[in-house]
Amino acid sequence: MQRRDFIKNTVLTTGAIAFGSCKEKDPYAEREYKGQIAIIGAGAAGLYAGYLLEEKKANYVIYEASDQIGGRIRSLKGFADFDIELGAEKIYGDRSVWYDWAKESGASFIPNNTTDFYQVGSQLLSESQAGSNNDVKAALAVAQQALNYTGADMTLLQLMESAKLAPGVRYITEALVAAKNGTSANRLSVLGVAEQRLARSAGEGEFSLANRSLSAVLEEKCKNVIPKVVLNTQIKRIDYSNQRIMLEDAQAQRRYVDKVILTVPLSVLQSTDLQFTPALPDTKIASIKGIGMGTGIKVVLVFNQRFWDASADSIYTAGVVPEYSASSNGRSTKSFVLTGTVMGEKAEALSALSTSAAIQSLLKDLDGLYGKGVAMGSLTNARLMDWGKDPFIKGAYSYPIVGGGGLLNRQTLSAPVQRRLYFAGEATHYGGHSGTVHGAMESGRRVVEELYRDVT
Repeated sequence: MQRRDFIKNTVLTTGAIAFGSCKEKDPYAEREYKGQIAIIGAGAAGLYAGYLLEEKKANYVIYEASDQIGGRIRSLKGFADFDIELGAEKIYGDRSVWYDWAKESGASFIPNNTTDFYQVGSQLLSESQAGSNNDVKAALAVAQQALNYTGADMTLLQLMESAKLAPGVRYITEALVAAKNGTSANRLSVLGVAEQRLARSAGEGEFSLANRSLSAVLEEKCKNVIPKVVLNTQIKRIDYSNQRIMLEDAQAQRRYVDKVILTVPLSVLQSTDLQFTPALPDTKIASIKGIGMGTGIKVVLVFNQRFWDASADSIYTAGVVPEYSASSNGRSTKSFVLTGTVMGEKAEALSALSTSAAIQSLLKDLDGLYGKGVAMGSLTNARLMDWGKDPFIKGAYSYPIVGGGGLLNRQTLSAPVQRRLYFAGEATHYGGHSGTVHGAMESGRRVVEELYRDVT
């Protein structure tokens, strides 16, 4: 099947009707499975798979390597008078189970009545000012071109170069496209980005919660699942060569189950941390290698004053952090917080520094925009969450690479092995929602449906 035809099929088979509502009909509601199911990983995919298995009164347990649930959904408490997101920060689209869960939890959304600012040289231009700047307009146009790209596969950097985009504003395109997709411009496939955008079906809008964290929503909705989670249990080997599947943890303790749902991050599959006996099929191994995933760092800076414009939502800079969000907007009138995400090459360079040196580099960039000593003199607390250094995550989230095969490759990654091993997680989503919480949850539904489809 050609990539373009596959995308058209994907829009029809994995769109909003298939994945977009927590009230959808269960196609295998009448089937029962009495065997033991193990879910590896208590992130969004694993917890949602558990949620669905709980509804079916299935016999399951979730093994989590770390000491907490949530995976890349994690909140920081005590830095401000609201919980700060260290991982996922927004809900993308209004047609997903994740969006429904947030609404059902009583969460209120922050109104989107703010504006963006763009650095041009040493100045910050508001959206209205940037609208008359030809270089900024060109950067925004190239970003839009990347999202709708249909030509030969190339990196975002190659696209910017072919468009002769001015070097001083390339960071805008990179922030809007590469950073949002989890990497840097020289690593991201624009054809892959456009394929994902064409296939996505989660609706429009970006939603931030005003009165609670994403972790709180997840914990509330999964309150009946959490007792089934076994923390601090890293599964190191899966032997599916015999009638029952053997799971061996880091302490060499063994457990035996009948079905396994794997929701570990792609980077764990790419590492040697998890071994399979027998080895996974060659097509599966190729698909694991054919998707990118690299370092990502969440930056949290807390100040004793707001020195940025009161209307600011995103502040795009040419420095280390391509986009800062005024995260305290709509959440607090006492705490002043900027958060940002650094991906790809910039994240690797930041990760190589000591924490103090990394923070100093960020403050220096902000002082260059707002005045000498303004940011440095106002800082009260800072935190860098380096997801690449988390031993059980090892990176940010997956992204398409040139020659990686796009969505078709993700479908190969998602395919069950011997109707016994099932693969979920954001990287396995082939309907355009990889790299998102709702995509991870949708993959959790898919594997539960696959498992019950295989019940005879």
